[in-house]
Amino acid sequence: MDDVPPLDRPGISEGLARDLVGLIRSLILTGAIAPGEKILPKQLQERFGVSHIPVREALRALEAEGLVVTIPRRGSTAAAVSLKELQEVYALRRLLEPPLMSEATQVRTAAQIATAQTALERLERTDPADTEAFLAAHGDFHWSLIGPAVRPLGRRLLEQLWVVSERYVRLGVSAYHVDQPARHDHRHLIDAYIVGDAAGAAQETSEHLRLVEATIREQLAHELH
Repeated sequence: MDDVPPLDRPGISEGLARDLVGLIRSLILTGAIAPGEKILPKQLQERFGVSHIPVREALRALEAEGLVVTIPRRGSTAAAVSLKELQEVYALRRLLEPPLMSEATQVRTAAQIATAQTALERLERTDPADTEAFLAAHGDFHWSLIGPAVRPLGRRLLEQLWVVSERYVRLGVSAYHVDQPARHDHRHLIDAYIVGDAAGAAQETSEHLRLVEATIREQLAHELH
């Protein structure tokens, strides 16, 4: 982990690990803590000005998300990226998201269509070189489409899958330019959504996920070998 000065931390509460989860998650997702890198709790304590208890609880929460691996007596590391995990997370997303997209296309309102159109316009205006802004816009666009069909349990499942897959999407955007072929998919997705083509929206969602996975897998396989 980079040796950086402590952050401003007005919102950190000593007794609540959730205050740290998002901060440490961001360090992992952005690569400030690299895949496979050992996580030193003392460094996190010093960086964020907290005791070992919230740090320990935050690492447990991130382990449940699949971003941290903890081995007894050996400590915690940022989870490695792997072709196996990439395949698994996208297989699960293809099981969940196409039928949800189909349902969303059937129940969305005119206001929700307008929200999705605005989200796509924002995404298309965002420079992929600004990875953080691009990923935020990308997530907002996809959520604006699928959101009308998602219930609390589905939301929790999707959020966990999206957290894990974000590491790979981030690789795809920053290194492999996966955003370029995906632009075509985004237009097809919203066109199906607008006209109420539930089957077409589900198919476009599945193909979009396959495209992103295949693009990242090809490049990641090259790097890992």
